[in-house]
Formats: sequence, structure tokens, C-alpha cells
Amino acid sequence: MGAHRQGRRIGGSGLVIVGVAVDSPLPHLDRPFDYELPEALSGVTVGTRVRVPFAGRLVSGVVVSAEDRESVHPVKPVRSAGALPSFTPEALELARDIASRYAGSLWDVLRLMAPARVASVEKYAWDEWAPSTMTDADTEVLVASALEAGLPTARGDRALWPATPWGSQVAPTEALLGTAIATASEGGTSIIVASDARAVAALLRTATASGLTRWSARSGGHIAVLDSDDGASVRYGSYLAAMRGLVPLVIGTRQAAWQPVPHLASIVVWDESSPTFAEPRAPYPHSRTVAAMRAQDTGAAFVAAGYSLSAESIALVEHGFARRIETRPDRSALPLIEVLDSQRREHEGAAGKHWMPAQVWPRLLAAAQSGVAAVVVPQAGYAAGLACARCGTWAECAECGGDLSRTAASSVATCRDCGIEAHAWHCPECREHRLRPVGLGVARLTEQLSRMAQGALVSQSSAASGVLQDLTIDSGIVVATPGALPAVRGGYGHVAIVGARVSVNDGLGAEALSLRRWLNAAALAAPRADGGGVTVVGDLPPDVRQALVSWDGFDVGERDLVQRVTLGLPPQRRALRLDGAAEAIDEATQALVGVSATVSRDGDGAWVVASRGVMPTIAGLVRAVVVARSARSASPLYVKVDATPGG
Repeated sequence: MGAHRQGRRIGGSGLVIVGVAVDSPLPHLDRPFDYELPEALSGVTVGTRVRVPFAGRLVSGVVVSAEDRESVHPVKPVRSAGALPSFTPEALELARDIASRYAGSLWDVLRLMAPARVASVEKYAWDEWAPSTMTDADTEVLVASALEAGLPTARGDRALWPATPWGSQVAPTEALLGTAIATASEGGTSIIVASDARAVAALLRTATASGLTRWSARSGGHIAVLDSDDGASVRYGSYLAAMRGLVPLVIGTRQAAWQPVPHLASIVVWDESSPTFAEPRAPYPHSRTVAAMRAQDTGAAFVAAGYSLSAESIALVEHGFARRIETRPDRSALPLIEVLDSQRREHEGAAGKHWMPAQVWPRLLAAAQSGVAAVVVPQAGYAAGLACARCGTWAECAECGGDLSRTAASSVATCRDCGIEAHAWHCPECREHRLRPVGLGVARLTEQLSRMAQGALVSQSSAASGVLQDLTIDSGIVVATPGALPAVRGGYGHVAIVGARVSVNDGLGAEALSLRRWLNAAALAAPRADGGGVTVVGDLPPDVRQALVSWDGFDVGERDLVQRVTLGLPPQRRALRLDGAAEAIDEATQALVGVSATVSRDGDGAWVVASRGVMPTIAGLVRAVVVARSARSASPLYVKVDATPGG
């Protein structure tokens, strides 16, 4: 008998035919394929992950439809399936919306949405678990904090919050949890999306102190934590618990923005201007954008918050999507911030030219002797680079031309790009073989501080040396890169930020990104009422300097937005990036003839900039070109929607 006759029949009518989205990188295969559902897999429903024969091999897939009908053509049977669905119908619809917005494939979004399947986790007694409530927890203080800050406490309210520090932590955890708890108390699940694992841990500490517990398969709980550092079983279990509505709260990093939940009460994005929210894998969705999409589609409350806000989030206020929270900060709760630029340092004479100005060092040392002080340096590694010790020529790799660097004073110079060790380097100008470091990296600065600190303990925190955990340091001086500065109990007595600048490599929004780095570090200092202070050493634009001193996380982003509106740049308009062979770019731009858009070609591809209303049409047209080229095995066309020109 043919394969199309071997499936299960319902009521004596047709076969059970399931549509399966298969795991394939080829865009023209981004559609459901029909398969029979054997009798042995009668429990399979929409959203279940399956294994199916495809193009001569077994591949993974997800059931996206199921019908009781005859098959016009012979179809193959599903070989195996999960015991539980990994996606709900609503989750599949969200995935389709994300794929449509970003001109990507459904499978790519599903791959981002759910962690790896673990068969043993699906065998838990899921149907025996009842949804947890928060009636046994003491959450009144958290909700009161949200009310005091003016955050949403009911569905449908959408707000933008330029936050101020709370308790010298990496995030104002009480207020963030309070808005999530208040909205979830009406029913449903609230999601908090944080920029990194440290913020997730801080939120979890505050929640635990209020009687809320993390969900586990052994004891249940109130909070599903989506942590990439957990094992596969824990990750998948937390994902399923949230998807099945067993918890009122979900806390996680970037991927939490597309976590399926039965009834979304609110979605909060903390540190929304962080670059970590831009997904690096196709189709490159952004957590803040997906959160806003979900809030608009479901009526859930929405909060985008951070110490420094981006032009993209401020545009949500300008477009009427969200309101701005304008609560005035309590100045006594903020650290005293001072900026030392080159003009002020000139007045100190020779002492002012040192990387640690003379007037800053006594404050830092006093703070280290009575508690903990911090020095933040933007440059990772040992130094910014290496140069000839005789003539000062910048040292470059003889193989590829990349910059040479060292991890320590005695280590061999190595190319940052190709990794080749430069054992026999000689200056191309004067033939000198000795190298000297240029600029201070965190490792070199740590060495110098260890000699200067008069016996005080000096600890280093960076990606290369290892990031120190929050609340593990109680004395001495911590030297760290901006994102690696750990929180300490009571806050740092003094924080010195050396080499502060606005990097042109940050592209659009560079000033707001720089402000974010320094305010995030300053938030870990003790309040001025307790003697806490921050000294920023460097030359900064006047707007950034004023925003630091006054702790204004809104103004710089607002000015950035005004400039972008004047120039017609995102987020006033939307941009799409095309990359590929010249003839692929030609085909894509030809498909856009007659569409109101600006196309700019360059050596690698093209930029397409259009109004927000026109971009969905452009994304659809370009996606059709991508699919057509894939179907005829032409060279690929790569697309990135909502790309940032100059970013």
C-alpha cells in the first residue's frame, strides 16, 4: 500500500495530515510540508516537535497544523514526536509575526523561541501541577515601590521609565518586580526581560527576600527563570512551566521577550538601550521591539526602562505608544557625580596629566580603607595597543595588518585579528624590536594600582580575567571594565571612571550608549547621603556631561531622536540592509521599483530606508526575492530589517 494509505483515520473519514515546518536553512522551504500521523502518535497536537523524513534524511520539525482529510499526493509518516507540545498555537502565531516583521523564516524564530527539547522533562506529571499564586508572599513593599515610581499596575498601561538607582544594585529591582506583580495579580503572567545575568540574579534575590520562589520540577514555585547557564533540563522545564501558565512571573535575558505564556499580563524590558537585546542570529529580532509588539497585540502592560534611554524607546513616547514617567529623583539617594575634563586637569599641572588625577586618588584610597572603591576603565586587555619603543609607530601584524596586543607586560605580542604571535617583530620605520604599551587596559591598570594602593586588596573584574560576582567583595579596590563592575553591599564609597569618552565606533546613538555605560557604573556607588561619589575623568560632549551630573537619562536620547528625525534616520524611518552578490542586490532593488523608499548602494550591498508604514511592504517584497533566488539555487541574498546605518 502507498504511504498515503497507512495513516490513522478519524471516524472512518480521511487521514490525519499534519503540516510540519522543517529545519532547513533554505528560504524556499519555509512552508509547511504534509505528513501522515501514525496511530502510535495519536497524541500529537499542533506545536509538538517531531522528526520527519525529508530529502533523504531525518530532520527536526514542528507541527503547525493538523487536519482530518485525504491526501492528494502520497505523504510519508511522522517518525517520532515529543510527548508534549513545545509551542502553543498563540506562540506559533507570535513566531509568524516576528518572522514577517524581520523578513525571516518561521523555523529560525522557533529555534530562538524554545530551548533544546529534553525527553525526560516532558515525562513529568505536568497535568498534576496547579498554577502557583502569590498570596503566600509578602509583596506589598514591591508593589508600593512601583506605585511610588509611577510604573503601570494594570493591563493596558504602557510607560517609559528613566530610572534612578535603588540600593546600589544593578537595577531598581523592587519597582520592576512591583509592576510585574501588580499586573499579574489580575491573572496571567508577567515577563521581565533583563540585559544580563547579573540583573536577573539581582531581581531573583529581591523576589526571594519577599517570599517568592524560583520554579523547579521538585517543588514548583512562583518564578520561571530563563538562564542560559542552567542545564538543558532546567532550561526546558522552566520554559514549559511558563508556557503552561504554572508561574505568575518569568525573568530572563534576551530570549524571555518571546517566551510563550497563556495570558500575558505585562512585559518589562530593563536596561532597554543595552546592545545585548539585539539578537545576533537570523532573523535578528530585537527584544524591545518584540515586547512592544506583544503588548500591542495582547493589551498587556508594557515598560521600557533604564538609567539611560535610547532614541528608539523615546520614539515610542513621541508616537503615542507609551507615556513618559517624569518622577523627580531623590537627590540624596544619588551619588555625587563630578566630571574632570582636560581643562580642569590642566590646572593641576603635571599631576593632572596622570591617568589618576591627584585630587581623585585620596578619595579613592579613603573609600578603599573604609569599605570598597572602584576604578572603571573602558579598555579591556593590557593596553589599547602597542607601539615602537623608539619612534612610536603603531605595531601591526606582518601577516594581516591587524593591531598587536599583549595580555601582560611579559607576554608575547599577538595579533588581535588572526591570533599569530609576533616573536620577531621589527618596526618598519626604524627597525627597533622593543614594544611599549599605548593606553591603559584593565590588566595594566590593575598592575599599577597594586603598586599604588599601599597594601589595599586590588581585584580585577573583566571578561578575560573573569567577572566577579555581585556581593562577593567587601574591601579594597575593584578594577573593572564597565559591564563587569560587581555590586557591593552598601555601594562603593567612591567610583573613578578613567578614560571616559564617546566612541565613534558605536555609530548612531553613541552618546546615549556612552551615558548608559557610565550611569550603570555610577548606580553602584553609595548614595551621597552616605558619602558616595563618582568622578568621571575624560572629555565628554556637554550634553553627556550635564546628563551625568544631573542624572538625566532622558535628555541625551531625546536630542538624539530630534537629530535623527531631521536627517530622516531610524527610528523616524526604518532601514533594511541588503548584502550579497551584485546581481542579487540588483534583483532586490528592481523588485522595489515603484515603492516609496530611498535605496543607497555601497561596495558590499545596499541600504533601503523607508517610512514605517511602507517598510512591511518592502520586507515582504525582499523576502519574496530571497525565496525565489533560493528556489533556483542562485547566490543568496541576505536581509536584515531594522538595521542601523553606521552602527
